[in-house]
Order: sequence, then C-alpha cells, then structure tokens
Amino acid sequence: MKPEQTIPLFDHTPDLQTAGGMTEPTRSQTSHDTLDLCVLGSGSGGNCTVIQYQNQAMLLDAGLGPVTISRRLGQAKSSLQQIKAIVITHLDQDHFRPTWIKTMVGWGIPLYLHAWHVTDLKRQRHALPLITSGLVREFTEKFNPLPNLDFHPIHLRHDRQGTFGYRIDSNHGSIGFATDLGHVPDKLIQSFTNVDILALEANYDPRLQQASTRPEHLKRRIMGGAGHLSNEQAFEAVKRIDRRSADGQPAHVLLLHRSQQCNSEEKVREVFARDPAIFPRVTLTQQRRRTRWFKLNTTRKAPHPVSEQMSFGF
Repeated sequence: MKPEQTIPLFDHTPDLQTAGGMTEPTRSQTSHDTLDLCVLGSGSGGNCTVIQYQNQAMLLDAGLGPVTISRRLGQAKSSLQQIKAIVITHLDQDHFRPTWIKTMVGWGIPLYLHAWHVTDLKRQRHALPLITSGLVREFTEKFNPLPNLDFHPIHLRHDRQGTFGYRIDSNHGSIGFATDLGHVPDKLIQSFTNVDILALEANYDPRLQQASTRPEHLKRRIMGGAGHLSNEQAFEAVKRIDRRSADGQPAHVLLLHRSQQCNSEEKVREVFARDPAIFPRVTLTQQRRRTRWFKLNTTRKAPHPVSEQMSFGF
C-alpha cells in the first residue's frame, strides 16, 4: 500500500509521494540513530503523533483509536508492536481515548501524564485497569519515555487543568510540540528556540469562528486566552521562534489541530505565505491523513535555551 500524503502548504518536499513516482524511504531504509516524527492525524476528531528513536517508538497523544492508529502506523512502515510508551498533553478525549486502555494493559504500554492530571484520571472508572496495572507514570519535570530521549514539560493554559507542551531533546536533534493552548507565553518561545522540528497548533480563523453557528460561550472559550491558537497567533509565534534560533532552525514547521468548521487550508496558507523564509518549511497536518516521516540525524545535541524556561505555572 502506498503511504497517504499530507498536504503541505507549499509543495516543496521531494520525499512526498508525487506524480513523478518518488516515495518516502521505508523504515528499513532509515538510520537507526535518527530522531523521526510522523503526525498520524491532527484535528478536533483526534490527535496522535508517533516518534521513533533508536529502534523504539512512542505515541505523543492517543486521540485516535488503536485500530485507526495501527492502520496508519502500517502505512508508515511501523507497527503498534513497536510502541513502548504513550505521552499525553492532557486528558481531553481528542488527545487520549479510553479505548486505548485495554490495549495498553494487554501489551504493557505505560501512560505518561503530569501529576496534575493523575487525579482526574483516577476519577474516571474506565481508567481503573490502567491504574491498578501500575502503568501510569507521573511526571513533574524532565522524564524519559524512551531511553536517551529527554522530555521537558511546559505547562500551558487550556481550560481548567491546562495542557502540556514539550521540548524533546536527543543527541540527534530536538522537537518543540504544543497544541491546545490559548496564547503563547514567553517561556514557550524560549523553550522552543533552536528546535529542529516545531509542531504548533493553528486552530482557527477569527472571522470564521465569529461567523460560525457555535454557541457564544464556546466561541469565548476558544478565543479567550485559554482555549486554542488562531492562525495569526501561531504565525507570530513561529516568527518569534525563527528569529531567536540559529540559521536553519526550525527546519520543519508542522501546523496542528486545524478546525474543520472554523478554519481552512486557504486561510492558513494566506497567513503563512506572508513570510517567504518560513513558508517553504511549513506543512499543514490533516485529520484523516498522516504526514510523511520527518527525520533528524544531526548527530549533535541541539543548543538548549536558558534553564528558567522550564518553570511551571502560567
């Protein structure tokens, strides 16, 4: 089966499947020492990203069910059997589906979540088998869901409990990942400086949001500073990170969690095309299609921002 394609904002990526017949490398053709990322799906219907490092793989969010994820992993020349951990940003069902619990318990896959979210997990009856199996891993600071892969959590405002973004560091590159945040704090800009892959939410267009039939309280929640990022907010954040970073970083900008009702590919393109230096690096992820593999084999540890960026709170 040929891999499904993402739809990049600008068709500049040679290893996407193209009319000329070029395909992305299979997993067996890749170096064992690369840091690889593939967004399996992103949007209001569910979010899931697979990260592979040194022959092991993990999921970042599991908002699509095991059957869907298994199919998309297969299309990406990977498999559910390779998954050694699941890290979540928060407990909304589009980021962690309860249908995963049976699979996680059966295969012994641990769930990593911040201590602030553990109390809410324990209140959910369906989570009891996961909790009693000892597979829940709490974190409050840096942790390692895979060997030699450092996750630095950043607390971000989103609804009541908030969500967590992550700076992910390895000896072969770094990733900045944040979604479901109502605004972009300075600490996130600092933390994501000099990452190689930047994955950031671009959820809605303000005019489409205001014109939608959604209830007013939902519009206020989304646009009120503790909901989601607009295209403009995401664009400004990417520009700030780009200007603070070394040349060539971030090499890839992945836009996550686009609203089907209150956004469009055209609206996102219109905003990001304003910067001709950033635009060729941008890929808009999709709800029903995975991206290609984004690969890093820089064989060096990316420069890390100042340590104070890792403080918690808002």
